[in-house]
Amino acid sequence: MAKVFVEALVLGAINWGEADKMVTLLTREQGKCKAAAFGARRPKSPLAASLQLFSYVEVELTEGARISTIRQCTIKEHFRRLSEDLETIAYGSFVAELATELSPEGEPQPEVFERLLLIFRAFEVRQPRITALAAACQLLELAGLGLRYEQCVHCGAPVNGDVFIEIEEGGLLCPSCRTEASMPFSSAARELLSDMLRLSWKRDASLQVKKDALLQAEEIVLLYLKSLFGRLLRSIEFIQQLV
Repeated sequence: MAKVFVEALVLGAINWGEADKMVTLLTREQGKCKAAAFGARRPKSPLAASLQLFSYVEVELTEGARISTIRQCTIKEHFRRLSEDLETIAYGSFVAELATELSPEGEPQPEVFERLLLIFRAFEVRQPRITALAAACQLLELAGLGLRYEQCVHCGAPVNGDVFIEIEEGGLLCPSCRTEASMPFSSAARELLSDMLRLSWKRDASLQVKKDALLQAEEIVLLYLKSLFGRLLRSIEFIQQLV
């Protein structure tokens, strides 16, 4: 059985067996993978502390016929707010769950890995609600599933001012093409979502966010995600308990 060393972000873990965990990793080299961490729930296990959600780690994987096994794990970076602050944990869980849903198994996605690492770092210094929404916009765009804001998705006409959006169509509609299923889409919400797509995580840039635009932008993104996956992400319930 081959052994490999990979850098990874821990996106999720579930209890497995009496003392084990099944861990979901996003690796730079191999993309998303699931791996067994035997004994990781035992207090004295060296894996117990290092395989916490959101950790940036280096792991030794033994590749098996059906599933890989984590033999060793070393923490490269720990994110304090993502492990201690309840609001940050809730919004971070949303981003981790979305990244898990969007990432295909075993397909290297180095750009997604690097972006997600920057996003986890951003949670340490930025407002978590804004960070999560910007992260969702960018992860959807990297997956080729981003909402279209530039022109009408029906007729291709450029748009200005307040328009409409149709979730099932994945983009905005001009007033001439609106349907009964269309939702109002204000220019402020559209500008906010466009700014989030362009947001650089490496610079200490802030967004000027108005409450009404934020609420509408969130509603649109969450409805779009529900349309994509056929359900609400589980982490949304966690967030709703906090607001």
